[in-house]
Amino acid sequence: MNPSLFLAYPKALLTGLSLPMEMINSARSIARIKQTNKSRWNCYVVSSSSRSADVMTMANGIKIVPSHCLDDVPKAHTIFVPPIWGNPDVVLERNRALIEWLKLQYQRQKQIVATGTGVCLLAEAGILNGKVATTHWYYFDNFENKYPAVNLQRQHFITQDGNVICTGSINALVDLILYFIENQYGKEVSQIIEQHYSHEINRTYDKPWFAKGASRHPDEGILEVQHWMQSHFSQSFDLKSLSDMANMSPRNFSRRFKAAVGKSPLAYGVDLKMSAAKELLKETNLSHQDIADHLGYKDNGFFARQFKQKNKITPGQYRGMVRGKLFGLEG
Repeated sequence: MNPSLFLAYPKALLTGLSLPMEMINSARSIARIKQTNKSRWNCYVVSSSSRSADVMTMANGIKIVPSHCLDDVPKAHTIFVPPIWGNPDVVLERNRALIEWLKLQYQRQKQIVATGTGVCLLAEAGILNGKVATTHWYYFDNFENKYPAVNLQRQHFITQDGNVICTGSINALVDLILYFIENQYGKEVSQIIEQHYSHEINRTYDKPWFAKGASRHPDEGILEVQHWMQSHFSQSFDLKSLSDMANMSPRNFSRRFKAAVGKSPLAYGVDLKMSAAKELLKETNLSHQDIADHLGYKDNGFFARQFKQKNKITPGQYRGMVRGKLFGLEG
């Protein structure tokens, strides 16, 4: 992962830089103390200006001093693009040089991670044409209308297509950074960081995103059903329908699914629904009944009981806990 560049431009949310950088620096310190991994993961803040790294005014008037400008950046593996506060069109119009620079970095095979409406910068550069992507849920309709060539994944909060990763929110970015930290410094370090920065200390997936063409196991028959379930988590799952889809007997399908995925088809379906429920509780003001309906549960009480069984707290308690950690994103 190292080193990484974090872009700074007017109207960008500072938490899109500061939070992942703090997590990375904390992980590096813990790994050094535990002597599990002494490799450095250097992070640099880069101004959207081509020739100057002067003071940059971020969203809500917060000022920072980047260490580099676009014409003077260190070698990097990954570039992080923070979300835009408010209407992204103004930022797009005033940052053509940054958009061209991002296009060049993409051509150079750099990994690019964009969060929320920061994804619009990549779409404007044409980087996302024909690729899967996501953005903040509030801008789904505007984004889809403006960039019809992008394969917008409304049901996923993190997407990957080649070297481009999109996250729908700061919270989704936290999940992604935790995954990167685990790859870089190991599970023990990532769990410590997770306990300090994120409530979700029992993640469902080793890789927390939808990746086009990605496979974590070689069973193509099961993988096709798995992808269908990821895209249709709002439906009710039953073993017969899923096994019919795979053209297998229920018994054979269950055996192969568990061997490939590590859990039963119905347990996997519940995990998909609970993952979506967490994001909806964090990112929207939908009522619990609306969320239950969205996930294919007719009974809100059953949804609440299943959520508590999986997460040890009620949906209301979870929403109250994570909303306290949104760093002012909603106002």
